[in-house]
Amino acid sequence: MRIERACELCRSKKVKCNGENPCLRCWQHSLPCKYREKPRLRGRPPKGSTARRSPPPPSVAEATTPSFILSSDNDGCKLTNVSHGGDPARYSPEEYRQQLELRAGIGVTNSQTGSFQFYGPSSHFCFIQRIHQRMKRQSHGRLLDQPKTAVPTGLGEWGLERFMFAAGSGGFRSSGGSTESFLSQELGRRFIAAYFEVIHPHLPILEQPIIVRLWEKLWAPPAPGREVSSRDLVYMVLALGARTMAREDSHSAETLDRWADYFWAQSNDYSMLFREPCIKGIHLILLKAMYALHGMRPNDAYLYLGHAARSVLALGLNRSQVVNGLVPVMHKLRITFWVVYFYERVCAFFTGRPSCFLDSHIDAAFPEDVPRALLEGGYVGDSDGPTTQCAYLRSMARIGQLIEKVSSGIFSLANLQALYDRRRVEVTISECDAALQQIEQGLPPYLQFSDRDRSKSEAWQEIQCTHLGMAFHLIKMMIRRPALVYASFCHGPDGTSEPASPTQENLQESIDLSIHSAKEIIAIASSAIMDRATCIRNDASVANYIVSACVTLLYNVLDSSVTVEHARMIFESVERGIQCLDQMEHNGPITGKALSMDIMKSAKDALSLSTREANLEENMADNFPWLK
Repeated sequence: MRIERACELCRSKKVKCNGENPCLRCWQHSLPCKYREKPRLRGRPPKGSTARRSPPPPSVAEATTPSFILSSDNDGCKLTNVSHGGDPARYSPEEYRQQLELRAGIGVTNSQTGSFQFYGPSSHFCFIQRIHQRMKRQSHGRLLDQPKTAVPTGLGEWGLERFMFAAGSGGFRSSGGSTESFLSQELGRRFIAAYFEVIHPHLPILEQPIIVRLWEKLWAPPAPGREVSSRDLVYMVLALGARTMAREDSHSAETLDRWADYFWAQSNDYSMLFREPCIKGIHLILLKAMYALHGMRPNDAYLYLGHAARSVLALGLNRSQVVNGLVPVMHKLRITFWVVYFYERVCAFFTGRPSCFLDSHIDAAFPEDVPRALLEGGYVGDSDGPTTQCAYLRSMARIGQLIEKVSSGIFSLANLQALYDRRRVEVTISECDAALQQIEQGLPPYLQFSDRDRSKSEAWQEIQCTHLGMAFHLIKMMIRRPALVYASFCHGPDGTSEPASPTQENLQESIDLSIHSAKEIIAIASSAIMDRATCIRNDASVANYIVSACVTLLYNVLDSSVTVEHARMIFESVERGIQCLDQMEHNGPITGKALSMDIMKSAKDALSLSTREANLEENMADNFPWLK
């Protein structure tokens, strides 16, 4: 929208003015905002006009323009509204501070290495810190204050800083020895089978026959000049296979963990990929990112996926002239691009950071389903699997496109000048809701995650359905989760509620929808873990969604006006999430049980401080023994 006028201060500083009275820049700096009554005439004055121009009388707009000045009192400096004509100020300092706080993040420092990381407002690390603030009845705005400790207090108390910084690899280093000296051929095949059962459905970038053939070549007799290509790729498949293989008596969690760490370290020589990107290198980095997600290391995954995104852009996979076509290699290139696209977007969203992709620079087509006639002719190697039925990839790509709208329209500081035009935020939310509805309506039957009575599909289809459903409801939850935080601003320091206002009443609908989506994430994960695709309990990346849903529910129960019935409903969903985490049999350094304990501790702390009703804690402990 074109701005037709600018105030005198913005003109003098040659900065953009929003044209309102007062403008946002003058209001932010507590300066009087003045506009010219008439535009200044360009050129020289006409001849004979020698009279000195007198300053125009103050206009009505100037006479009634409010401004804010700093006044000093015993409590320090504060903003005071000085209205020249008695009209109320257009901007509220408290509202502006609250909007800044909604978009604040947290910084974390590793005191041992000195490294620093920042997590934005959409990260669940940031949200967990808000939970801690509410439980301690700290005043809101603490995220904007200068941190006093290397690790925010809430994350430190719950030990969550271990999720943030790079994990050690157990001291393993690539020794260059032969594979035969440390792993049997049969166990390697089982690792590969576990990878393609659990990971491949939602990361369909490899073909199982090719990986198995490469593994067998490692066991072939030595020959002069023979070298197995893609060795690092095979090792990363083995590492993820060790992470996702079900535990057995003969293969304990500790043993499988060691195998995973070993193969991860064996494939760490990828410096060439930073100079010469290639498709195999992109696949390797994608597997590295997935390994980081299984170890609950979102920062590592964000960095790996960022390089994978730069690599696909360097190869031109975002351009139609490179990847569009009917030949099999083009189909595989499109799959690779859109897998990188979605995972990079969702990981950036989980960490509250910007994405590497600009949608305006992408014109590559979505991958289409491969016709049966081409499958019978050997079009691709995986004739009936995730690489040929691509509805999941198309839906995930559209969700990735939607993530950018949510990040920039709701969580970004870039739209701060439009904060007071609430219609813009409402339009963004409405557009996101419409886009999500369109995605859901176009799904094939096996991806209808909302249909609890749908017939059971193949395992890979159920895994795709689970990941799609969780990602779908994650976006729905995050669109409205700021309403939870904003509603808490209406409470006093002692937790009591201020008188209800129309704004607060409008927030309740958003809060209810956010809570509903959090429950849906847990319900979808529980259905898969307990029944539909039990092998998914070995997929630690699912825990990211469950934890994000649980902390959203826990924030809601901290409301001082919570009733016994509402608290019971919230804890029923949290308990279901804990049961999911307990059932997850992934073998990473962070197990489902450790995550369960973190959530339990949060729930117990929330229970003791959530309400003034004396019998609430006793009632909840009777219904949920794990709260005792």
